[in-house]
Amino acid sequence: MTIPAVQARCAMLNSSASKQLQALFVSERWREHFSILSDTLGFHLSAYTEQGEEILSVGSHSPFCARLLSCADLRYHCDSYCTSAMMGVLKLTQPLVYKCHAKIMSFAFAVEYLRERAIILGQGSFAGYQDFRDFMDLIESCGVEQLSVNTPLQFTDADHVRKVCSLVESSVNHLLHKGEESFTLQQKIEALKDVMGRWSAAGREEPESYYEHMLTQLLTLLDIHAVTILSPDRQSGRYASLYGMKREGGPAPHLALEKGDPIVRELRDGRPSVSYLDASAAGRKGFPGNATVFYFFPIVVSRKLAGIVAIFDSVLSPADMNIVSSFCRQTALSIENYRLHHDLYRKFDRFAAIAEVSKGITSIVNFDVLAQTILERSADLLRAEQGSLLLMDQEADALLLEAWKGLTGDKTEQLRIRKGEGIAGRVAELGEPYLVKNVESDPRTMQKNRIRYKTPSFVSVPLKIDGRVIGVLNLSDKEGGEPFNDEDLELIQSFAIHAAVVMERNQLFTQSETLKRLSITDPLTGLLNRRYLLDRLEDEISRAGRHSRVLSILMLDIDGFKSYNDTYGHATGDRALVIIADAVMNSIRAMDIAARYGGDELVVILPETDKELALHIAERLRRDAAAAELPGAQDAAAGILMTVSIGIACYPEHGMTASTLLDSADKALYRAKNGGRNRIEVHS
Repeated sequence: MTIPAVQARCAMLNSSASKQLQALFVSERWREHFSILSDTLGFHLSAYTEQGEEILSVGSHSPFCARLLSCADLRYHCDSYCTSAMMGVLKLTQPLVYKCHAKIMSFAFAVEYLRERAIILGQGSFAGYQDFRDFMDLIESCGVEQLSVNTPLQFTDADHVRKVCSLVESSVNHLLHKGEESFTLQQKIEALKDVMGRWSAAGREEPESYYEHMLTQLLTLLDIHAVTILSPDRQSGRYASLYGMKREGGPAPHLALEKGDPIVRELRDGRPSVSYLDASAAGRKGFPGNATVFYFFPIVVSRKLAGIVAIFDSVLSPADMNIVSSFCRQTALSIENYRLHHDLYRKFDRFAAIAEVSKGITSIVNFDVLAQTILERSADLLRAEQGSLLLMDQEADALLLEAWKGLTGDKTEQLRIRKGEGIAGRVAELGEPYLVKNVESDPRTMQKNRIRYKTPSFVSVPLKIDGRVIGVLNLSDKEGGEPFNDEDLELIQSFAIHAAVVMERNQLFTQSETLKRLSITDPLTGLLNRRYLLDRLEDEISRAGRHSRVLSILMLDIDGFKSYNDTYGHATGDRALVIIADAVMNSIRAMDIAARYGGDELVVILPETDKELALHIAERLRRDAAAAELPGAQDAAAGILMTVSIGIACYPEHGMTASTLLDSADKALYRAKNGGRNRIEVHS
């Protein structure tokens, strides 16, 4: 390639790379990825160019931003504030976490892809209740309709925003890095294909085109009547006419040779040609009935008899035979060259497919979907019709079926394999892959192929993390009936490495989220637990003190709960407690905080709530609890009436600390219980 040609090539590649980042972000796959991140993390995500032009925005804006943007004055401040923050990020080497002019916690960071930069903006919630109140005052001052809050507010401090920002940044940069690698690999593949294509125009042709070209040349150069190409059948090994021509036009007579025919054996053993120059060949099975002279020449590709050239009813001179042999050798070289090119293209395409498939599983959150997707993509890579993904149960020291393809239900229900048992069990035990071309003859297996499998070939590879086996991937029944080969094994092992990492990361993330949720909730009612309640009450009292606000708490006790338990049993009592807890949650406001204080006692924190409003909320809660339909119903005849008594304490009137407020509410509750139950008392 000349220097100007190289320069032109580089310019073309650079041109194709420009605006790739914008093209990625507007693609459906990236929209889905941003949408998953946004839904999971609770932040509205959007992407902008270096000039501040919006490229991508996931769905509609958050309800808070939507209210701001509905007012022209507020929209101006939003645009200037967030645009200034985004432009500032381009000069920084790290993300920016900030609180916008409307007190909404936000973050911004810059990303780069193929020397093109963009800015990711995330907009979340408020750092605290005061910020929410300031926001409400701001939109009210501009005459914007008040925002209706129907669900609990999720406050977000700066530390949490930094964690969310870090997660989004690492996720986006990871996918961009993989995309950049894929884009660069594709450029190399296209350049390599272009170079190889310049070696020979014939290098891109199918073998049949070589045969046609050869037969046309032979009929032109030699005085022969008819010529045909015999090609082997993959199943039977029999050689039969694939393509033939006659000098006067039309197809040549059909000809066939069995794989054990002496002609085939001699050509396979290295004979340059086999000829019949008398009538002894006439009438042979598979031969044309009216032909008496035959010549057979081998086309040997990669040391295998890939085809046979048959010439009949013409006597060839030694020079003619040399010409035919030369054409056969040249055709064999062209076919071998084609196959090498084709195999090389296929390898590039398959490894590029690994990169594409690996990107497709990275963002999947649901573990069951992830496992099934990994199996399906593995089967696609190897063109396998059946397969299974088994994961290691460390406690049972056995493999359990997690996903399957092509297996029937009765088989999958029984799939539990101990380590060291069977082929998958040995793969799990040894941590080494199995490539079996024939299960009946392989010395490691030597067992009859099961009826549910079409072919005796399969591949089984371990999924490993730092040498530790976490599962086994099995694939069988390759399309077309071919056995799996070393290339298949290399391909699936490359994918298995990435799949194992993604599965392990997914499980760790799920476990951490579950533990976090369990650490702050009561396992029976789903309400917040006592420890979290005390922490939140301290925070709310501190906030109320700083801003000279009021605060109330309700302490509830279920009337008749002991009698109910004694009558219906503790299991029924637990169900009743859950129903009462649900009634409480449905009766309070989005900003209120409900927790199980202990036994059948519940506590509700009411921020920004004075005594009168607390009484109103408590009365609504009392009525809803009394009306709740409980197991066994309300049994007045047995003297069992499930109601709630409520004690109220207010900050700062009845206490300045969490302990004094709770003690005041408890005393008020005691008076309510002694005063006849199913009633409300305020601390006095």
